[in-house]
Amino acid sequence: MKKILQLILSLTLISAVCAAVLAIVNNATKERIANLATLKANNAARAVLPASVKAIDSRTIPGDAPDDAEITVFVGYADDAKTQLAGYAVPGLSKKGYGGAIQLMVGLNPDRTVVTYQVLAAGETPGLGSNLSTPAFIARFKDQPAASVKVTKDGGKIEALTSATITSRAVCDAVANAAQRIDRMEGKTVSDSTGEGRAPARPPEGKLLFDPSTPQEALKVLPKGTATATALPGKGRFPVFEGKDAAGKTTGYAAVGTGTATGPNGDLVIIYQFGFNAKRAPSFNPPPRMVNQPPIEMTDMENAQRMAYNAALQDALSQLR
Repeated sequence: MKKILQLILSLTLISAVCAAVLAIVNNATKERIANLATLKANNAARAVLPASVKAIDSRTIPGDAPDDAEITVFVGYADDAKTQLAGYAVPGLSKKGYGGAIQLMVGLNPDRTVVTYQVLAAGETPGLGSNLSTPAFIARFKDQPAASVKVTKDGGKIEALTSATITSRAVCDAVANAAQRIDRMEGKTVSDSTGEGRAPARPPEGKLLFDPSTPQEALKVLPKGTATATALPGKGRFPVFEGKDAAGKTTGYAAVGTGTATGPNGDLVIIYQFGFNAKRAPSFNPPPRMVNQPPIEMTDMENAQRMAYNAALQDALSQLR
Protein backbone atom coordinates (compact mmCIF):
# COMPACT_ATOMS: atom_id res chain seq x y z
CA MET A 1 0.00 0.00 0.00
CA LYS A 2 2.87 2.34 0.91
CA LYS A 3 4.54 1.72 -2.47
CA ILE A 4 1.30 2.46 -4.31
CA LEU A 5 0.93 5.78 -2.48
CA GLN A 6 4.55 6.66 -3.27
CA LEU A 7 3.95 5.83 -6.94
CA ILE A 8 0.80 7.99 -7.03
CA LEU A 9 2.68 10.85 -5.35
CA SER A 10 5.56 10.55 -7.82
CA LEU A 11 3.22 10.56 -10.83
CA THR A 12 1.35 13.55 -9.42
CA LEU A 13 4.58 15.52 -8.96
CA ILE A 14 5.77 14.62 -12.47
CA SER A 15 2.43 15.69 -13.94
CA ALA A 16 2.54 18.98 -12.04
CA VAL A 17 6.09 19.71 -13.22
CA CYS A 18 5.18 18.90 -16.85
CA ALA A 19 2.10 21.12 -16.68
CA ALA A 20 4.18 23.98 -15.29
CA VAL A 21 6.80 23.59 -18.02
CA LEU A 22 4.12 23.52 -20.74
CA ALA A 23 2.53 26.66 -19.30
CA ILE A 24 5.86 28.49 -19.29
CA VAL A 25 6.62 27.45 -22.88
CA ASN A 26 3.13 28.45 -24.00
CA ASN A 27 3.43 31.91 -22.44
CA ALA A 28 6.88 32.39 -23.94
CA THR A 29 5.81 31.48 -27.48
CA LYS A 30 2.20 32.72 -27.59
CA GLU A 31 3.06 36.32 -28.48
CA ARG A 32 5.64 35.29 -31.07
CA ILE A 33 3.18 32.94 -32.76
CA ALA A 34 0.53 35.69 -32.83
CA ASN A 35 3.04 38.15 -34.31
CA LEU A 36 4.07 35.69 -37.00
CA ALA A 37 0.42 35.07 -37.91
CA THR A 38 -0.18 38.83 -38.21
CA LEU A 39 2.93 39.25 -40.37
CA LYS A 40 1.82 36.40 -42.62
CA ALA A 41 -1.64 37.98 -43.04
CA ASN A 42 -0.15 41.41 -43.81
CA ASN A 43 2.21 39.99 -46.42
CA ALA A 44 -0.59 37.95 -47.98
CA ALA A 45 -2.82 41.03 -48.15
CA ARG A 46 -0.22 42.98 -50.11
CA ALA A 47 0.24 40.03 -52.46
CA VAL A 48 -3.45 39.63 -53.36
CA LEU A 49 -4.52 43.27 -53.69
CA PRO A 50 -4.96 44.65 -57.24
CA ALA A 51 -1.77 45.91 -58.89
CA SER A 52 -3.18 49.46 -59.02
CA VAL A 53 -3.10 49.82 -55.21
CA LYS A 54 -0.77 52.56 -53.93
CA ALA A 55 -2.03 53.02 -50.37
CA ILE A 56 -3.60 50.63 -47.85
CA ASP A 57 -5.81 51.06 -44.80
CA SER A 58 -6.68 48.31 -42.33
CA ARG A 59 -10.03 48.08 -40.57
CA THR A 60 -11.44 45.67 -38.03
CA ILE A 61 -14.94 44.22 -38.18
CA PRO A 62 -16.80 41.80 -35.89
CA GLY A 63 -16.41 38.08 -36.54
CA ASP A 64 -19.04 35.99 -38.32
CA ALA A 65 -20.55 34.96 -34.98
CA PRO A 66 -20.89 36.89 -31.71
CA ASP A 67 -18.08 34.92 -30.04
CA ASP A 68 -15.65 35.11 -32.99
CA ALA A 69 -12.54 37.26 -32.86
CA GLU A 70 -12.41 40.49 -34.81
CA ILE A 71 -11.35 40.32 -38.46
CA THR A 72 -8.82 42.64 -40.10
CA VAL A 73 -9.82 43.82 -43.57
CA PHE A 74 -7.37 45.66 -45.84
CA VAL A 75 -8.71 48.39 -48.13
CA GLY A 76 -6.55 49.42 -51.07
CA TYR A 77 -6.59 52.80 -52.83
CA ALA A 78 -5.25 53.82 -56.22
CA ASP A 79 -3.86 57.11 -54.90
CA ASP A 80 -1.80 58.18 -51.89
CA ALA A 81 -4.61 60.46 -50.69
CA LYS A 82 -6.86 57.38 -50.35
CA THR A 83 -9.75 58.81 -52.34
CA GLN A 84 -9.98 56.18 -55.12
CA LEU A 85 -10.99 52.71 -53.99
CA ALA A 86 -8.97 50.04 -55.82
CA GLY A 87 -9.88 46.83 -54.00
CA TYR A 88 -9.85 44.75 -50.84
CA ALA A 89 -7.84 41.98 -49.19
CA VAL A 90 -9.93 40.06 -46.68
CA PRO A 91 -9.58 36.72 -44.90
CA GLY A 92 -12.10 34.11 -46.00
CA LEU A 93 -12.91 31.04 -43.92
CA SER A 94 -14.57 27.72 -44.66
CA LYS A 95 -15.01 24.90 -42.17
CA LYS A 96 -15.98 22.45 -44.92
CA GLY A 97 -12.52 21.32 -46.04
CA TYR A 98 -11.67 17.64 -46.27
CA GLY A 99 -8.97 18.05 -43.63
CA GLY A 100 -10.68 20.75 -41.56
CA ALA A 101 -10.93 24.51 -41.84
CA ILE A 102 -9.46 26.40 -44.80
CA GLN A 103 -8.36 30.02 -44.43
CA LEU A 104 -7.56 32.21 -47.42
CA MET A 105 -6.51 35.81 -47.93
CA VAL A 106 -8.71 36.85 -50.84
CA GLY A 107 -8.06 39.83 -53.10
CA LEU A 108 -11.19 41.47 -54.47
CA ASN A 109 -11.84 44.24 -56.97
CA PRO A 110 -14.29 47.00 -55.94
CA ASP A 111 -17.07 45.09 -57.79
CA ARG A 112 -16.33 41.99 -55.63
CA THR A 113 -14.77 39.97 -58.44
CA VAL A 114 -11.74 37.90 -57.47
CA VAL A 115 -8.19 39.13 -58.10
CA THR A 116 -6.41 36.13 -56.57
CA TYR A 117 -5.94 34.45 -53.20
CA GLN A 118 -3.26 33.03 -50.93
CA VAL A 119 -3.68 30.13 -48.51
CA LEU A 120 -3.24 31.12 -44.87
CA ALA A 121 -4.06 27.73 -43.37
CA ALA A 122 -5.29 24.37 -44.69
CA GLY A 123 -4.87 20.72 -43.74
CA GLU A 124 -5.87 19.10 -47.02
CA THR A 125 -4.58 15.79 -48.39
CA PRO A 126 -1.03 16.05 -49.83
CA GLY A 127 -0.97 15.72 -53.62
CA LEU A 128 -4.74 16.18 -53.96
CA GLY A 129 -6.47 18.80 -51.84
CA SER A 130 -3.17 20.55 -51.18
CA ASN A 131 -3.26 21.63 -54.85
CA LEU A 132 -5.63 24.44 -53.78
CA SER A 133 -2.50 26.63 -53.55
CA THR A 134 -1.21 25.94 -57.06
CA PRO A 135 -1.23 28.91 -59.50
CA ALA A 136 -3.23 26.89 -62.05
CA PHE A 137 -6.12 26.32 -59.65
CA ILE A 138 -6.03 29.84 -58.20
CA ALA A 139 -6.21 31.26 -61.74
CA ARG A 140 -9.62 29.62 -62.22
CA PHE A 141 -11.08 32.15 -59.76
CA LYS A 142 -9.75 35.29 -61.47
CA ASP A 143 -12.52 37.78 -62.34
CA GLN A 144 -15.23 35.48 -60.97
CA PRO A 145 -17.92 37.08 -58.75
CA ALA A 146 -16.76 36.10 -55.27
CA ALA A 147 -20.19 35.90 -53.63
CA SER A 148 -21.48 33.23 -56.01
CA VAL A 149 -18.47 31.10 -56.97
CA LYS A 150 -19.25 27.39 -57.27
CA VAL A 151 -17.68 24.31 -58.78
CA THR A 152 -19.10 23.07 -62.09
CA LYS A 153 -20.77 20.10 -60.35
CA ASP A 154 -22.84 22.63 -58.41
CA GLY A 155 -23.72 24.73 -61.45
CA GLY A 156 -20.78 27.14 -61.24
CA LYS A 157 -17.75 27.88 -63.41
CA ILE A 158 -14.90 26.60 -61.22
CA GLU A 159 -13.46 23.30 -62.41
CA ALA A 160 -12.76 21.25 -59.29
CA LEU A 161 -9.39 19.76 -58.47
CA THR A 162 -9.07 16.16 -59.59
CA SER A 163 -10.24 13.82 -56.81
CA ALA A 164 -10.65 16.81 -54.48
CA THR A 165 -14.15 18.15 -55.02
CA ILE A 166 -14.71 18.67 -51.29
CA THR A 167 -11.60 20.85 -51.07
CA SER A 168 -12.63 22.79 -54.17
CA ARG A 169 -16.07 23.45 -52.72
CA ALA A 170 -14.48 24.64 -49.48
CA VAL A 171 -12.27 27.09 -51.38
CA CYS A 172 -15.38 28.47 -53.10
CA ASP A 173 -17.04 28.75 -49.71
CA ALA A 174 -14.04 30.64 -48.25
CA VAL A 175 -13.96 33.05 -51.21
CA ALA A 176 -17.69 33.71 -50.80
CA ASN A 177 -17.15 34.26 -47.07
CA ALA A 178 -14.60 36.98 -47.89
CA ALA A 179 -17.21 38.79 -50.01
CA GLN A 180 -19.76 38.47 -47.20
CA ARG A 181 -17.35 40.13 -44.78
CA ILE A 182 -16.87 43.09 -47.13
CA ASP A 183 -20.64 43.39 -47.49
CA ARG A 184 -21.00 43.41 -43.72
CA MET A 185 -18.28 46.03 -43.36
CA GLU A 186 -20.12 48.28 -45.79
CA GLY A 187 -23.57 47.65 -44.31
CA LYS A 188 -24.94 45.52 -47.14
CA THR A 189 -27.08 42.40 -46.87
CA VAL A 190 -25.16 39.30 -45.86
CA SER A 191 -25.75 36.22 -48.04
CA ASP A 192 -24.05 32.85 -48.26
CA SER A 193 -22.49 31.26 -51.35
CA THR A 194 -25.80 29.64 -52.35
CA GLY A 195 -27.50 33.02 -52.52
CA GLU A 196 -29.76 32.24 -49.57
CA GLY A 197 -29.79 34.93 -46.89
CA ARG A 198 -28.54 34.21 -43.40
CA ALA A 199 -28.67 36.35 -40.28
CA PRO A 200 -25.72 38.69 -39.79
CA ALA A 201 -23.73 38.67 -36.57
CA ARG A 202 -25.42 41.86 -35.39
CA PRO A 203 -28.44 43.96 -36.47
CA PRO A 204 -28.08 45.08 -40.10
CA GLU A 205 -26.76 48.58 -40.65
CA GLY A 206 -28.56 49.16 -43.93
CA LYS A 207 -26.68 51.00 -46.64
CA LEU A 208 -23.89 53.53 -46.24
CA LEU A 209 -24.89 56.97 -47.52
CA PHE A 210 -21.27 57.95 -48.13
CA ASP A 211 -17.74 56.66 -47.47
CA PRO A 212 -16.45 58.36 -44.29
CA SER A 213 -12.93 57.06 -44.89
CA THR A 214 -12.16 59.78 -47.46
CA PRO A 215 -10.62 63.19 -46.65
CA GLN A 216 -13.34 65.00 -48.61
CA GLU A 217 -16.06 63.66 -46.32
CA ALA A 218 -14.01 64.31 -43.17
CA LEU A 219 -13.66 67.99 -44.13
CA LYS A 220 -17.45 68.32 -43.97
CA VAL A 221 -17.49 67.79 -40.17
CA LEU A 222 -14.14 69.32 -39.21
CA PRO A 223 -14.17 72.80 -37.60
CA LYS A 224 -14.40 75.82 -39.87
CA GLY A 225 -11.02 77.01 -41.11
CA THR A 226 -9.77 73.49 -41.76
CA ALA A 227 -7.85 73.26 -45.03
CA THR A 228 -6.64 69.63 -45.09
CA ALA A 229 -7.59 66.29 -43.55
CA THR A 230 -5.02 63.53 -43.03
CA ALA A 231 -5.86 59.96 -41.97
CA LEU A 232 -4.24 58.81 -38.73
CA PRO A 233 -3.41 55.20 -37.85
CA GLY A 234 -6.09 53.67 -35.67
CA LYS A 235 -7.93 50.52 -34.70
CA GLY A 236 -11.43 51.55 -35.70
CA ARG A 237 -13.43 50.43 -38.69
CA PHE A 238 -12.92 53.85 -40.30
CA PRO A 239 -9.84 56.07 -40.01
CA VAL A 240 -9.60 59.11 -37.73
CA PHE A 241 -8.68 62.30 -39.59
CA GLU A 242 -6.62 65.20 -38.26
CA GLY A 243 -7.60 68.58 -39.68
CA LYS A 244 -5.15 71.43 -40.17
CA ASP A 245 -5.52 75.02 -41.31
CA ALA A 246 -3.56 76.68 -44.11
CA ALA A 247 -0.70 77.41 -41.70
CA GLY A 248 -0.41 73.74 -40.71
CA LYS A 249 -1.95 74.17 -37.24
CA THR A 250 -4.25 71.41 -35.99
CA THR A 251 -7.89 72.52 -36.03
CA GLY A 252 -9.54 69.31 -34.91
CA TYR A 253 -10.37 65.70 -35.67
CA ALA A 254 -13.03 63.68 -37.49
CA ALA A 255 -13.99 60.25 -36.17
CA VAL A 256 -16.75 57.76 -36.90
CA GLY A 257 -18.73 56.06 -34.15
CA THR A 258 -21.28 53.25 -34.18
CA GLY A 259 -24.13 52.98 -31.68
CA THR A 260 -26.82 50.36 -31.13
CA ALA A 261 -30.09 50.43 -29.21
CA THR A 262 -33.36 48.53 -28.98
CA GLY A 263 -36.74 50.14 -29.59
CA PRO A 264 -40.36 49.11 -30.29
CA ASN A 265 -39.54 48.14 -33.89
CA GLY A 266 -36.37 46.20 -33.15
CA ASP A 267 -32.62 46.73 -32.85
CA LEU A 268 -31.20 49.91 -34.34
CA VAL A 269 -27.65 50.54 -35.57
CA ILE A 270 -26.59 54.13 -36.24
CA ILE A 271 -23.23 55.25 -37.64
CA TYR A 272 -22.23 58.92 -37.35
CA GLN A 273 -19.20 60.93 -38.37
CA PHE A 274 -18.39 63.54 -35.73
CA GLY A 275 -16.13 66.57 -35.72
CA PHE A 276 -13.98 67.47 -32.70
CA ASN A 277 -11.92 70.56 -31.94
CA ALA A 278 -8.16 70.55 -31.33
CA LYS A 279 -8.75 69.68 -27.66
CA ARG A 280 -10.79 66.63 -28.72
CA ALA A 281 -14.07 68.08 -27.51
CA PRO A 282 -17.15 67.55 -29.73
CA SER A 283 -17.63 70.37 -32.21
CA PHE A 284 -21.10 70.73 -33.70
CA ASN A 285 -20.24 73.48 -36.15
CA PRO A 286 -20.54 71.98 -38.70
CA PRO A 287 -22.90 69.31 -37.31
CA PRO A 288 -22.18 65.55 -37.33
CA ARG A 289 -23.37 63.50 -40.28
CA MET A 290 -25.29 60.23 -40.30
CA VAL A 291 -23.30 57.70 -42.33
CA ASN A 292 -25.85 54.92 -42.78
CA GLN A 293 -29.52 54.45 -43.57
CA PRO A 294 -30.83 51.80 -41.11
CA PRO A 295 -33.22 49.26 -42.68
CA ILE A 296 -35.87 49.79 -40.01
CA GLU A 297 -39.06 51.77 -39.56
CA MET A 298 -38.11 54.79 -37.45
CA THR A 299 -41.63 55.44 -36.12
CA ASP A 300 -41.76 55.31 -32.30
CA MET A 301 -37.98 54.83 -32.24
CA GLU A 302 -37.03 58.28 -30.91
CA ASN A 303 -35.62 56.99 -27.64
CA ALA A 304 -33.71 54.24 -29.42
CA GLN A 305 -32.28 56.79 -31.87
CA ARG A 306 -31.18 59.01 -28.99
CA MET A 307 -29.49 56.13 -27.17
CA ALA A 308 -27.80 54.87 -30.34
CA TYR A 309 -26.61 58.41 -31.16
CA ASN A 310 -25.08 58.86 -27.69
CA ALA A 311 -23.41 55.45 -27.96
CA ALA A 312 -22.01 56.41 -31.38
CA LEU A 313 -20.59 59.65 -29.95
CA GLN A 314 -18.89 57.76 -27.12
CA ASP A 315 -17.52 55.24 -29.62
CA ALA A 316 -16.04 58.07 -31.73
CA LEU A 317 -14.55 59.71 -28.62
CA SER A 318 -12.90 56.45 -27.60
CA GLN A 319 -10.98 56.40 -30.89
CA LEU A 320 -9.36 59.75 -30.09
CA ARG A 321 -7.83 58.49 -26.86
